[in-house]
Amino acid sequence: MCSACFDKIELAKNKCYLCQAETAELGICPACQNKSKIDSIIVATPYTGNITGQMVESLKYNYVEDLAPILAKLIEKRIKRDKLQGLVINKLLIPIPLHKKRFLERGFNQSELLAAELGQRLQGQVENKIVKRIRYTAQQAKLTRAERLKNIKEAFIVGSIHRNVDEVILVDDVVTTGSTLSEAARALKQAGIKKVIAVAVCHG
Repeated sequence: MCSACFDKIELAKNKCYLCQAETAELGICPACQNKSKIDSIIVATPYTGNITGQMVESLKYNYVEDLAPILAKLIEKRIKRDKLQGLVINKLLIPIPLHKKRFLERGFNQSELLAAELGQRLQGQVENKIVKRIRYTAQQAKLTRAERLKNIKEAFIVGSIHRNVDEVILVDDVVTTGSTLSEAARALKQAGIKKVIAVAVCHG
């Protein structure tokens, strides 16, 4: 993608990505905060209405891994636009894991690719094995919100965290209902993490 086309991509506005309400809270309103384990959400762009959703689909389903640096750069652009560097610089980045079966089907985890790129841009350490997916679940994109919550419940476990960490950044490609990120955040908080910030490419 050339720089001119990259610059044309519309960045997301700071609203609640779970209920769409305007809010002063970063990415999640107080009402949704009470129903979620995520403390803040940073999303780069909308899923529809621009090319970003197509790029995410090409990365996940057509295996165009070269798109990962462009998508990570979009997240970085959103962070810089709203001067959020202090929230994310030099933090532990944890990609949302795939179940082993899904990983074998796809051959890679798109969230790991994004986290690796963001780790370089945000001076953060990436840990791919702290959070593990222990249940093979149906693809969230094909489910309703209620089905997503049930589908993802208790799907993650957290291993030992090898350094003194209070805050982590969860990395995913798309936020829709936030159920996957919230369930992973719940497992992390049970393991002693105090604050979980989610970053993603798109809200869809």
